[in-house]
Amino acid sequence: MCEKHAQYSSSTAITVEAFRNRPCSLPLSHPGHLPPTPEEVRALRQLLGYPQARLGSLLGKTYSKKGCKAVRRWETHVDSKEYVPINYCAWQLMLLAANVISITDLIDASSQYKDLLNLNDIENVEDN
Repeated sequence: MCEKHAQYSSSTAITVEAFRNRPCSLPLSHPGHLPPTPEEVRALRQLLGYPQARLGSLLGKTYSKKGCKAVRRWETHVDSKEYVPINYCAWQLMLLAANVISITDLIDASSQYKDLLNLNDIENVEDN
């Protein structure tokens, strides 16, 4: 299938705006966050207009003229023995590149780490 004429299932987001409303685009600390499916990884890569090799290059993965093994594994059906879930940092970089999220979103989400820890313990550590 040609990447320029890719077909998407109706459950996969195909626009930047649609991705903003997906659970996979929420911060990891958000209770509604879900990891991206292989279909979401593929749809976002295609939304970026990147072949697998270019995405591999962006994410610091090994690639060749044939593509990128890491990206291919992320996009493989979860029932396949070849499937490997995309790591959170790579997914966040893809979301940033597609303007689904901003660096401010990431910074704001990281400031919420105190909510997950005991605030008193953090204040004691920061006071020392």
